[in-house]
Order: sequence, then structure tokens, then C-alpha cells
Amino acid sequence: MKLSRRNFFGMGMYTAAAAGLAPMSLTKAAHAGSSNHTSDARDYESSIQGAFTFQNTMMDAYATGDTVRLIQSYSDQSGLLSTAMTYDNAVSIHAYLQRRQGGDLARAEVLGNGLLYAQANNFPIADGRFAQGYFVNTPSAEGAYITPAATPFYFYTSAVGDQAWAGMALSQLYRRTGQSKYLTAAVLVANWIVNNTYNTAGFGGYSFGTIINQYNESEPSPNGQSTEHNIDTSAFFTMLDELTNHGKANNGSSWSSLAQHALSFVLAMYNSAGGYFYTGTNSTGGPITPTPIPEDCQTWSYLALLDDRYQKTIDWALADLQTTDTPSSTNSDLTGTETITGMVFDTASLTPSISDCDPHAVWLEGTSHTIAALIARARVGNENLAAHFHDIQQALTFLDNCRTAQSELGAGQTVNSKTIPQGDGLMASTSLMDTGFGYTYGPSLHIGATAWYLLAALGGNPFQLGYMSRTNRKN
Repeated sequence: MKLSRRNFFGMGMYTAAAAGLAPMSLTKAAHAGSSNHTSDARDYESSIQGAFTFQNTMMDAYATGDTVRLIQSYSDQSGLLSTAMTYDNAVSIHAYLQRRQGGDLARAEVLGNGLLYAQANNFPIADGRFAQGYFVNTPSAEGAYITPAATPFYFYTSAVGDQAWAGMALSQLYRRTGQSKYLTAAVLVANWIVNNTYNTAGFGGYSFGTIINQYNESEPSPNGQSTEHNIDTSAFFTMLDELTNHGKANNGSSWSSLAQHALSFVLAMYNSAGGYFYTGTNSTGGPITPTPIPEDCQTWSYLALLDDRYQKTIDWALADLQTTDTPSSTNSDLTGTETITGMVFDTASLTPSISDCDPHAVWLEGTSHTIAALIARARVGNENLAAHFHDIQQALTFLDNCRTAQSELGAGQTVNSKTIPQGDGLMASTSLMDTGFGYTYGPSLHIGATAWYLLAALGGNPFQLGYMSRTNRKN
């Protein structure tokens, strides 16, 4: 099989390793003691199939077939009941669209139709926005398994990042199916972002979003501006620019210029001396927040921009946010000989202020973000060949750690009180992890972590239309 460097690095991780195309030194390093490529192929394929089986199990927990619904984000053990987070469901749509096997598109469309229903019936205000999450265990009056996530959580916040991720999923669905309803919904939420969060103070960009007060009224969020949200928005509006043939928002501004407005904020958050992006500002138009420094800003910025000028953010994340969870770590949930290496959420995760958190807990979703970014850099970056192979080696190592977590962790967890088969899904984190933002991730099986693992293993980039990282737009 003859391959160029470009299409070699464009292959999914499991495909390249299974075909025996990675240099022997890499496969030996990444697959301790194994040089049997056929065996590797079966292992990778089985892992990916298991991960999709998990997504299907979660998706069919309360309804099946073409019933309009969203997916419960976490196993019952999380304590979040049947909550389906908008972001997690968007990533799940991306995973189904990326694989392109029998039934995947139908499932992506069911979830896309779930987003359409949620948008049209959002409580308490249906003006194009999405809530942070919805309950999915009982049907609405219209028969959709999507109802407001009211007591005890009231997940009514509409953060810009969630809006952009829903918009990107709808955009990818439109590109794949040609069904105008998905583009219409994407444009609707995009206009909501522009109308409600466009900011001209300070560094510009888009503010955090909105909250719903005790009177069910919408108010601007008191939170500051997020680098991650603006990365998402820039990528989303760039997609709309292409899908609408360089169209415009309702305010007359082009999607291209609105994407640039988000990007300008992102680039203002870059610490050139340190080689990383700050998390954002502590208030709309306010000063930069110096800490904590998150993983997603580093890897998502590369996936969205494919810009060599900022590729070292991946290296910063690897150097400063990589850890190994073992049973001997403080508050670890691992037992026996279990050992998982990967990424943490941010710098605060390594020095937790929340009791019972493990300073070495591995964030499996963030580990998959990093795999995807390494694959993208290996494919389109301007590093030398040795650096490209090093990226592939690191990606394979992380991929194997995710597979280990998938096979060994999460036994006995349930969805709708039914046991989830062992070895299918990935947990949010290997142990309880402090994010530094007042909430934690825990060892509950998670569709977001599993969907990102699938995207990474299949070589996908959800920030690019069609999921393929192509030649750098900037150098």
C-alpha cells in the first residue's frame, strides 16, 4: 500500500497502526511488547466498536428508533439523573458522523432532530438558544424525550460555548445530509450568539452567555469571557461562512467578520513567552485571568486554527498538564495494578482545593482532545519528520491508555438502572478531579469522553467541516 506523508497522517490512529504503517519503533513503544499488527487491528477495532456500543446503549436507555431524543450524558452513578448536556450531545453527533457506518447517520439525525426540538421548545425562552442541559427520561407532550432540566439542577444557563458546539454539530449535519432544517437552526443559534453576546469592551469577542433568574427571566451571565468559547464561536462562524456562501448575520455583518471578532479575542489571550492561551477574563471587558490554565484552550486552538504560530500550545499542555493516576495517588479510585496516563483539566487540577480530589486524576476527554490535536499537527504541521513521528508516538501512547481505562474502569455502572456492559464506555475522569472552577469531574461513564475518544481514534477534527484537518491556513 503506497501512502504519502499527508494521507498517512490523515488516517485514524487505529487504522494506521493496524495496517502496520507506523514505524516499528513507534508500534513497539506504544504497544508494550506487541509487534503483531493484526492483533493490534482487532484490539483497536474492538475498542472503537465497544465505544459506539456504549453510545448506542446510552442513547436507547429511554427510547429507541427514530423517537426524537437526546442522550443522558453520564451513568446514573454521577448523581445528575437523566441530564443530557447540550455539549455532550453535539460531540456525540460528531462521532456518529465521523464513522460513516450503517446506522450512524440515522442516529446522528435523531440527535440533530433532538437539538431542533430543544431549540424550538427551550424553557423558559425559545429564541434560538439552547440550555446547558435537558432531562431525557420522560416524553414531552409532543413525544420527544426532552424536557426542562428543572429541580434540583435548573440547567437553564446558555453559555456561548454550548451554543457554538450545537451549531457546529448542526452545520456538519447540514453538510452531510443537505437538509436545510439543520442549517436554519444553526443560523438561528448563531444570530442568538451575535445578538446577545457580541462585545466591544476590552478585548472584544463574545461574552459568556446568559443565565435565567428566579423569575425565569434572561440576564447576562456575570462570568467573564472565555477563550474556549471564542475558539468555538470562531470555528462555528467560519463553518457558516462556507455553508452560506459568505453570507451575513441578521445584523448585516458577514459570518467571516464575526468569526474574526471571536478570533481576535482568542489571540489576545495568547501568552507568547509561555506558549499557551489564558482561560479568558474575569469579567466582560475585564483583565486577563492568569490562572488556572486549561487544557482545552491549548488543543482546541490548534484544532480550530491549524496555525503553526500557535502549535507549541500542544507541547505546553503535554509538559504542564500531563499526569499519571495510580492506586497510590492521594484519593485515587484506582485499585490493584491499574495505572492511567493522560491529561488533567487545568493547572488547578494538579493542586486541588476541593477535598477528596485526586491531584493525579486523568481527564479522559481532555486526553482525547490531545490525541486529536497531535494527529492534526502530524498531518498538517510544518515540523520535521522526527517531530511528526513523535506526535504519532505520543498519540498512540495516549490512545492505549484510553483503551486501558475503557477496558478496566466503570464496572457495574448503570443507565436507567440497567447495567452498562463492562469495557464499552470511557469515564469522565479516572478519579475525582478538581477543575478549579468550582466543580469536579468524577469516575462516571460519560458520552462526551467516549465520543471524543472516537473522534480522536478515527482521526477526526470537529472544528473543520468534514472532520479532516487540511493544509494550514496560516504559517
